[in-house]
Amino acid sequence: MVLFLPPPKDDAYDPPDLVSVAATPSGGVCVVVVAPPPVLLKQQHPETWSMLEVLELVGYEVECLNAEEIEGLGEIAFAGAPEMFLGADGEAHAMGDRLGPPWAVHARLCPEPGTPYYSPAGWRVRLLIDSSYPTTPPECNFVQVMHHFFTDNDNGLPPVFYELLMESMKRRAPYRATLRGTLALLLQLLNEPLHPCEGCQSQFDDFAEVNRKRLNTIALYAPQRLHPQLFLPPRPLVDDAPIAALLGGGGGGWERWLVPPLRSALAAAEAGRLAPLRALLTECVDGVYSFPMLTMEFCELLVAELDAYAATDLPQNRPNSMNSYGLVLNEIGMEATFDALQACCLRKIGSLLFPVEGGSLDRHHSFIVQYAAGKDLGLDMHVDNSDVTFNVCLGRKFRGAGLTFCGYMGDPHHRHRSHVYQHEVGRCVVHLGRRRHGADDITDGERINLIVWNHNLAYRQSRAYTELQQQKRYRKEAAAPDAECLSYTHDRDYLKYKSPPTMAHKMTRRAWCPPLHARHDADEIAAVACGTCDDENGGGGEATLLDAKLVQSVLRRAAAQTGDGATVRSALTKALADDDDGFEVFDDPNDESDT
Repeated sequence: MVLFLPPPKDDAYDPPDLVSVAATPSGGVCVVVVAPPPVLLKQQHPETWSMLEVLELVGYEVECLNAEEIEGLGEIAFAGAPEMFLGADGEAHAMGDRLGPPWAVHARLCPEPGTPYYSPAGWRVRLLIDSSYPTTPPECNFVQVMHHFFTDNDNGLPPVFYELLMESMKRRAPYRATLRGTLALLLQLLNEPLHPCEGCQSQFDDFAEVNRKRLNTIALYAPQRLHPQLFLPPRPLVDDAPIAALLGGGGGGWERWLVPPLRSALAAAEAGRLAPLRALLTECVDGVYSFPMLTMEFCELLVAELDAYAATDLPQNRPNSMNSYGLVLNEIGMEATFDALQACCLRKIGSLLFPVEGGSLDRHHSFIVQYAAGKDLGLDMHVDNSDVTFNVCLGRKFRGAGLTFCGYMGDPHHRHRSHVYQHEVGRCVVHLGRRRHGADDITDGERINLIVWNHNLAYRQSRAYTELQQQKRYRKEAAAPDAECLSYTHDRDYLKYKSPPTMAHKMTRRAWCPPLHARHDADEIAAVACGTCDDENGGGGEATLLDAKLVQSVLRRAAAQTGDGATVRSALTKALADDDDGFEVFDDPNDESDT
């Protein structure tokens, strides 16, 4: 048995001993006392602690938390150094042979039944600890799908969370942060808004309801699953099993669902021999690769599961902002299945091909898309909300529907054609999410694809990623865009070069590309003359009527705030006179204001 003397109620660092008592085979008693690390017995400020002393503290905290039954904490484990870290230069780097810092601690939080974020499986969170701990708190990310108004796109926490955490730690000075205190605030965040105002409570309730509905859908579909073997249980917090073991029968199914040559190559790569895996990867064009991945058995099982779910009356959300037909697999109970695929396959290939963006795959968005007559025929040019994308065809029979690749977002050849990939059932194409691509229209049959968007938390905090998203690393285009690489959805100059696509009436135009500072210097190509290029879609100019109405709407609000619409109008007219984007200020006969 394990005896644990609870800490003082103020949670200060006056840590107790951890005592383990066990009977021996000879009838005696074995008593093991895990004493606090020596650093806690010193009167030195934490800022003077060595890396080893910080690591000893973290290990001791984890032991204590595991030994004590803490309400809301399911389990906690030390996971060692992550695969990548954010360097002093602000860029993501591979950990390599380093043992840290930083170090990762994984925990499973289990709110009580009846609370807003109760989940039978709990919520997995990663606490990332650097050498400045405990004077600074761990960095926290939920590493599974969760809808919460306080988390960002990567399920991280905003600065105010850490401000509140530091405020709560002041009474522990000079030992400011603890894993116990961090987990307590995370549990509070799952039960109520951290900022007690009416607006925050309303948003908290709305997101909690979305989350509850998702879990309810998973629960309702569980007894209706056509192939239960596709739905794997959650993986351990820290999975030390090597890839060879996972693919030898411990993968929950992936040892059957990945084709034999890939299984062998992955096992060899785990043993340090990368040549077999490299030989399996075909470079279609620079930065785009394909390889045999899934067995016909798995493709048929997953397509049949898609059909079975479609036959229910359960919610079927759009896979993403552009595809209208398909299924989000993480929303029907298959998140753990693709956690396992990411662990035993995708991480190794991602890090081999893309050492920066794919050096650590931490989360995923896994979904199915469908293309057929009466559904989506193709998909406009775009980039993915993904660091590394794996896209594998599941079937069925089809013609056409190739995948056209252009350049990388922010590069001079972003909108220049580079390759057309033709799908084969079971074969996967892998590329960076920021590579522009689009699905060509299908001409016959139906194409169904499994797509896994992978996110690298370290890379997403890097300067390379954030500055590209902010268009600070967006270089000037080398030449006019290729027609095949134009995006009606995203390109501000689309109508200079092409008439609207057939399905334009079903598409949302969010034109921003290229940024003004990155426009090419080539002579403009005359707009295509066609009967549909009338005033309704902008007359072939760069600005559509929707663009102009949006500008006017903004002006109207600005005038209401300033009370001087004429001043706002004059300033905008002068600004647009110096620009060549095709905008002009006009009077709306239905608008009674002077904007």
